[in-house]
Amino acid sequence: MKAGPFLGVFFLVAAIAGIPQGALADHRWDDDGGRVERYRDGPCRVKEITDRGYFRKVVRCPDGRGKTWRRGEWHRDYREGRCRVRIDASREVFSKERICRGRGDYDH
Repeated sequence: MKAGPFLGVFFLVAAIAGIPQGALADHRWDDDGGRVERYRDGPCRVKEITDRGYFRKVVRCPDGRGKTWRRGEWHRDYREGRCRVRIDASREVFSKERICRGRGDYDH
């Protein structure tokens, strides 16, 4: 037996199996060039918002099932270069926001 037909069937099945996975994610572009993406990660719902100099990721897990962050309610603020990062977490919601300033932006 030759491997060619088996590889063709394998790639066909892999391509068909990948179509529903891509259909589950919701990708949208804002009017000003930003992007909003919604998808599921196990039992959790994830929403990512990206724009020029701005990123936000919100993960919501019903009753805390499937969460990957540490327990309790906490928040953390820190800087990464020109960017300010804020993380808020509770039992059901994890939110990470990153705001970066460009060269022409000034703190007022």
